[in-house]
Amino acid sequence: MNSVENGIRANHNSNLFSIGIILDNSTNVFGPLVFEDNKYECLQQSDATETKCLLCDDSFNLKLSLPMFLAHIFDVHSIVIEDVQNIDNLNEYIQYWRNKFKNSPFEQIIPSLSLDSAGQKYFLMSVLLKEDKELRHHLKLEYALRVQEFERNDKSFSRQCLFCRLIFEGTRQGYLEHLSSQHNLQLGNPQNLVHIEELIDSIDKKITNLKCLYCEKTFTDRNVLKEHMRKKLHKRINPENKEYDKFYIVNYLEEDKSWKAIQQEDDRYALPRGAEANSDEEYSDWNEQEDQIICLFCKNRETDINLLCLHMESNHGFDFALSTQNMDFYQKVKLINFVRKQIHDNKCLFCDNKFENFFNLEKHLIEKDHYKMPELKSFDQPEFYFPTYENDAFLYLIDDLED
Repeated sequence: MNSVENGIRANHNSNLFSIGIILDNSTNVFGPLVFEDNKYECLQQSDATETKCLLCDDSFNLKLSLPMFLAHIFDVHSIVIEDVQNIDNLNEYIQYWRNKFKNSPFEQIIPSLSLDSAGQKYFLMSVLLKEDKELRHHLKLEYALRVQEFERNDKSFSRQCLFCRLIFEGTRQGYLEHLSSQHNLQLGNPQNLVHIEELIDSIDKKITNLKCLYCEKTFTDRNVLKEHMRKKLHKRINPENKEYDKFYIVNYLEEDKSWKAIQQEDDRYALPRGAEANSDEEYSDWNEQEDQIICLFCKNRETDINLLCLHMESNHGFDFALSTQNMDFYQKVKLINFVRKQIHDNKCLFCDNKFENFFNLEKHLIEKDHYKMPELKSFDQPEFYFPTYENDAFLYLIDDLED
């Protein structure tokens, strides 16, 4: 449990709590938590202003009284939450465990350790517990997706260009497109980025410090830096630099997997043997035939998503565009993955009845007229963020669908 002990320090005499490092075997030092300013704080917390304790009915405003809450669970319940300042949506994290502890004694779930000679036990909620680790990852992914959706839709963004005097107003995507088209700064597909303002701040800081974005070399003046980046094609970030991982949504998708690990598992992104990065072979798939989009309910294929939706409407009575007109992008993604899974499991998408084979399921769907939208709560679940089938073209062509 030494790795656990290295994650705790305390001083409940000050009624403050923090996660840090134990200085030695006999001295525990506690200090107040310090949070950085967060522009997206409204996306992290639910509408509730008060959050009940993990084990009792005492309530706390986590935004205003987090040290009091942490001191309470430490003094009253002997519970320590590791790395609490990095948990996205702490309110939901606490609510999850509160519900869990209602059914099972927390002493049987959370590992304990002794920090003093008196043998006082403390219970550490940390990523050493698989369920806790998965919950934190789930909350991190959900928060990243909410930030990404906010950044896509927010049109109040305003900032001066990093390279010219233009004061840009509009969307963050438009700002990135300006940097790409006018100044050849390559950051990747804006649709794959998240925490865009922080990314821009990071780039701005490097340029201000006369540091190359790609190779990190420092130069004597701005003109020399610009010439270096132009000649060396260094107006881009280095994919090997982990500092940038948080700005790409792919790094949030699977726990403990970076974009490189996912790339190696997915043939769509793999380089042909012997090919070098940025070679012609890397982009050879651009010239291949168009993606085949498969119907949600049968094996019919189309290369045009609008033709496929017309097929679903005429053959299955399911008007995808009309049914999803009030949904955001991620709800549409989850609906598609939900329907795919239901059909694969021979389950009705509307009533959830299970059948022995697809023939009986199809008969049921027709006779009961169940080719229709399920309840939102059926599919608006985090598990359906992830594709049911690999290379499902329907998912990344949703935006091509006409009204």
